[in-house]
Amino acid sequence: MTRILLLFAALLCLAACRGDAPTASVETSPGGVVYTLLQMPEHEDVTIHIAWPTDWAYRADTNKAAPVVGTQLILAGGAEGYPAGDVGERFADLNSEGNIYVAVIDHVIGELTFERDQMDETIAIANAHLRAPTLDSMWFDRIREGTAAKMAEAQAQPANAGFDAVRWAILGEQPLRNALSLDEPGVVDNLTREDVVAWHTETFTRTPQAIVVAGGIETADAGAAIDALLRGLPDASRTVMQEAAPDYTARRILLHIPEAQTTTLSLIAPLPPTRLGGETEDLILIHALGGDDQSVLFEAVRTELRASYGFGAGMASYTRDHRILFLSGEVETAKLADAEQVVRDAYADFRQSGPSGELGPRKAPLAANFAELPDFVVDQARSELQSALDGFETGRSLRLTDELQAVTEGALMDRLSSALPQAQDFIVIAVSPDADALPGACVIRTPSAAADCP
Repeated sequence: MTRILLLFAALLCLAACRGDAPTASVETSPGGVVYTLLQMPEHEDVTIHIAWPTDWAYRADTNKAAPVVGTQLILAGGAEGYPAGDVGERFADLNSEGNIYVAVIDHVIGELTFERDQMDETIAIANAHLRAPTLDSMWFDRIREGTAAKMAEAQAQPANAGFDAVRWAILGEQPLRNALSLDEPGVVDNLTREDVVAWHTETFTRTPQAIVVAGGIETADAGAAIDALLRGLPDASRTVMQEAAPDYTARRILLHIPEAQTTTLSLIAPLPPTRLGGETEDLILIHALGGDDQSVLFEAVRTELRASYGFGAGMASYTRDHRILFLSGEVETAKLADAEQVVRDAYADFRQSGPSGELGPRKAPLAANFAELPDFVVDQARSELQSALDGFETGRSLRLTDELQAVTEGALMDRLSSALPQAQDFIVIAVSPDADALPGACVIRTPSAAADCP
C-alpha cells in the first residue's frame, strides 16, 4: 500500500510539473489584435514584446539618425502627464522596465516588463509615450549630442573604418548603407526634432508585424493588456518596402590608414537568412570555426604564423534577408599576406572536413543556454519574437532543445556544403598603416572608395 501511495504522489507531482510547463498559443485580443501568448505560470513577471516594421533606412528622403535618437527620446522626452526624464524613476518605483530599439534595421522593437499587480499603471505610462510623446526639445538636443559623440568615437577606430569600407563595397550609394554606418557628413548634426516626429508618426501603429506576451498571465488579461498598450495608435498609413541589392562579388581591398597602430584583417561573405532555417547548425559550426581560443581559426593563426594574437569568426545581419559570415582579427603588418592565406586555407579545410571531436561537447554550450531560457521571461519572449518574424511555427522558442538534439554530424556537413560560402567567395578587407602589406589588393584611403574597387 505504501508503494502505491508513493507512486500516486509521484504521478500527481509529475502532472503538476507538466501543468506549470510553458505553453504557446496564438490569441486575438478583444480589439482584434493577433498575438502569441507564452503562458509561463511559474513567473510573477509579464513581458510584452512588439515588432513594428519599418523601411526608414531604405529610403533616400529620410535622416538615418532619427531612429537612433528617437528610440531613446520617446521614453525620455515625456508625454502628457509625465514630465521629460520622469519615466525612468516611475518605472523603477513600479519595478517595471521599458525599452525601445532598432533590430536589424527592419524593425523597431518595444519591450515592456512588469509585475502582474503593476500591469495597469505600467501600461498606461507606456501607452502615453507611444501614443503622444512630448519629444522634449532639451532632451532631443542632449540625446543627439550624445549620439554624435559616440559615433565620432566609433568612427575614429581603424577596425570600424574597415567594416565601413565593406559596407561601401557591398551596398555602395544605397540609403541602407548610410543607415548602417551613419557616416554621411552631418547626418546626426543635421537631425531635427521634426525628423523624429515624422519617424515616430509612421512607425508606431496599432498594426505591428508581431507581438509576444510571456509570463504568468491569463489569456483575457493578456488581450486586455495588448489593447490598452496600443490604444489610440493609428493604423499603418503606408506599405513598408524593404528592398536592397547587395553586391558580394569577391574583392581584395586594403584601407591605408598611416596612423593606424595595428593591422586588421577581415573576410566577409553572405549567409542565407535565418528564416530559411539552419540557424542552430550555423551556431555550432561558427563557434567551432572561430568562437574561442580552441577554434580552428585561432589555432591556425597561432600555429602557422606563431602569433599570440587571436582570430575569430561570427555572424551579423545587415537586414533580415542579408546576413553575413565574417572572419576577423588583428595581425602583424609584415605577415598580413601570409595571414590571409592561412585563414583561407584553414577555412577551406574546415568547410571540407567539418568540426573535429565529438558532437555532444559542441552542442553543450547551446544546450545549457536553451535549457535556461524558460527561467527568463524577457529572453524567452525575445527568442519567440524573432522566430515569429522569421515565420516559424508558434512556440518554436519552447522547442529549441529539441531542434538542437535533432542536429547530426550529417546535418552539419550538409550545412557546410550548401550554405556556407567557399573560400574564394570572401571579400577581403585589411586596414593597415602599410599600403603595400597586401600585394594585389585595391588600395584605398577612405572607406567610400571601396565602392569603386573592382
